[in-house]
Amino acid sequence: MDLILVRHGQTETRTGICVGHADLPLSARGFTDVQQLATTWNAAPPRFLFCSDLRRAQQSAQVFAAAFAIEPLSDPRLRETDFGRWNGQHWSEIMQNDKDHYRHWFDNWVIQEAPGGESFADVLRRTGAWLASLLASTGNDDCVLAIAHAGSIRALLCHALGLPAGRALSIGIDHSRTSRLRYANGQFEVRCINSSRFEPD
Repeated sequence: MDLILVRHGQTETRTGICVGHADLPLSARGFTDVQQLATTWNAAPPRFLFCSDLRRAQQSAQVFAAAFAIEPLSDPRLRETDFGRWNGQHWSEIMQNDKDHYRHWFDNWVIQEAPGGESFADVLRRTGAWLASLLASTGNDDCVLAIAHAGSIRALLCHALGLPAGRALSIGIDHSRTSRLRYANGQFEVRCINSSRFEPD
């Protein structure tokens, strides 16, 4: 199976916002970037097109849905990390107004939930469940495209590559970028990470 992961396009928000589960739409630039990425697809349509149920991922998925004439399958397990009461706030305001909680979370983000939210370990659990169900329902020749978020894509790459959770932030995952994995003989092989175009087989 080929698993192709795409981070949604840029959103209508200012720099420095803790987006998390804030349900923001794509910006005009976000739409354009996703459309440009879609033009570089150079293979048969994927068997499945999955996306997070957050609006920015669904809008990005619709670009590919139109190109492939297939319906996106929305799955909340592909959501970004839930930062609880910090969702939608500016990081500088969080650090100033909730500094004790922020410091504790910052020092222990793998296992520590944001206030009212979840930890990265929680993201690993839900994305791991999605990945396990995907592997159980696909064959060697299937191609799956999933539109998700920086946090959920990093979690999936940790699962696929056996990376410790604490190394997740060392993986660059930019807007409208793609990563490709090949699963065969019980293991994943990296084909590309954070590319501005879909790489040929």
